[in-house]
Amino acid sequence: MKLLSDIKKKQSVYIDQLQKDVLSYISFIDKTNIETILLSGSVARGDYYPGKYGAKIDLTFMKKRNSLVTPESILGENLEASIPYHCTKWNNLEFQIAFHDYIDLVSFQVQDESKKYALLESSIIYDPNQVYSNDLISINKYAVVDHHLSKTNSLSYINYLLSDYKKNRWEQRNAFSQMHYNLNAAFQHWIKCIYYINGKYAPAEDRRLYYSYELQLLPANYTKTIANFCKQDIESEIDYKRREEIFIKQLLPFIKHPSF
Repeated sequence: MKLLSDIKKKQSVYIDQLQKDVLSYISFIDKTNIETILLSGSVARGDYYPGKYGAKIDLTFMKKRNSLVTPESILGENLEASIPYHCTKWNNLEFQIAFHDYIDLVSFQVQDESKKYALLESSIIYDPNQVYSNDLISINKYAVVDHHLSKTNSLSYINYLLSDYKKNRWEQRNAFSQMHYNLNAAFQHWIKCIYYINGKYAPAEDRRLYYSYELQLLPANYTKTIANFCKQDIESEIDYKRREEIFIKQLLPFIKHPSF
């Protein structure tokens, strides 16, 4: 597997130029009604790696408070109305732009978790009045408390999914596929807890496991343990017990006691 660090190293010169190109693009835009612009996604993260279907550069535009400006008025026509971003092209570069109201601490709190992750991994490329930079201080302080609460909630749900009461319900029906499913659900919450321990929100599910391999704080033998756990014979009681033992003895202690 090509790890995130491998991609960053391979793409570093290319991404450095892309980031300069983004600033050039931003310089041409009418920003009268824009408070803040963020470089988001893979270009900000450093792993922009277009495949045969290409890739888009992610930007986040935050309007000034009470502004009625529309993305069409400053960015032109949306070239891909089927996706929830404003898509445009400039000098052979493709952009997908999240265009919305200004996000302060209050509005940050009600974002879904993947959006919180995306915002906090972004870099500020336009914030002339330091409005978002100042609000980001409060947002980061809130995130620390929120991570702790989210970890507590996820751990509680893991304990519920793996409780004797819950397991017995499915054991007596020989519904081992459901037991595997519940164990996988517990694992998804466990992965989220790994991010919280590392001071981050969890990204969207379609990338959550991949990005986790390079978190700083991880259980010993993480890659091997995850590979063994993820193998499954969904109708097998024996394999359920094998996987449950890995989860309970090798994975779960880490989020209860991160020094484990």
